[in-house]
Amino acid sequence: MAATRSQKLRLGIFLIVSTAVIVITLIYLVGASLMEIRDPYYVMLQGSSGGLEAGSQVRFNDIVVGRVERVRLDPDDPALVRLEISLDHDTPVTVDTVAVPEMANITGTKMLSMHGGTKESKRLKPGDEIRSAASDLSMITTKVVNIADRLQLLIDHLNVITNTENTEKLAHVITEVEGITKRVNEILESNQSNINDMVVDARTLIKRTDETMADVQNVVKTLNHSAQQIMSAKNMHRIDTLLDTTRSVMNNVENRTSKEELGATIESVNELAMATQVTIVRMRDDLRRIMNELETSVENINEFTQILVDDPSVLITGRNEKERQLP
Repeated sequence: MAATRSQKLRLGIFLIVSTAVIVITLIYLVGASLMEIRDPYYVMLQGSSGGLEAGSQVRFNDIVVGRVERVRLDPDDPALVRLEISLDHDTPVTVDTVAVPEMANITGTKMLSMHGGTKESKRLKPGDEIRSAASDLSMITTKVVNIADRLQLLIDHLNVITNTENTEKLAHVITEVEGITKRVNEILESNQSNINDMVVDARTLIKRTDETMADVQNVVKTLNHSAQQIMSAKNMHRIDTLLDTTRSVMNNVENRTSKEELGATIESVNELAMATQVTIVRMRDDLRRIMNELETSVENINEFTQILVDDPSVLITGRNEKERQLP
């Protein structure tokens, strides 16, 4: 049945109205998108894009502020991925803002998340680079990969160590060690009585050495006391008195004798006084030298005793030159 004129008119009006609505909607959407002012920035990622692609959301503190426009490799360094993004005009991006690839939801959709920045920080200009950082998931993945590589390396080493040849060598070494241990035990058992005698002799020697040290210390104390008495102020006073008496005798002799006899007498007395002084000085030096030698002897005996206490086997094995040079 042919359509009437009124039906054709209604169909035409419907098509015109529908087309007008569609065109107006498209103009509104496209025009709004074209008239929207957006600021371009770029982000450099190390290694991979983190699953981001053109059209992925860009969020700043969990607020959608833009989208990823383009993802490509850096022409100068293929290890870097360059993300070109567009943000809403006047988005407060600063020099301390950080961009991190993250998961948008449980479906696995990726987004570029930005955070950080303060109002005191310097604002970035459109076209500048926004700093990037590895996401927590990326860091965990990297660590897991590194751990897996190290485990694989360890397994490879264990495989090398536990192969047939090395196992046989290890068994041979264990057998040798067991044989050496057995022989050492036999030697110790067969020489147990000798070792016990050595320990007893060492203890006896240490006891005698302690007694000798006590005697030497008594001698040193006696010599110190004697030296102190000789060098005491009282004895020095007596020596000075003796010298004064000698001078008095010289004066009396001078008054009773001639000049020639007096000169000879004075010369003899002077020689006697000088000899007396020299003898006293030598006595002091000898006593000091004897005291120093006794102190050195006591130190050597102390050292020898300590060596015997630490290692009684020194009486049998002796000490090598390297050990003797040690302080």
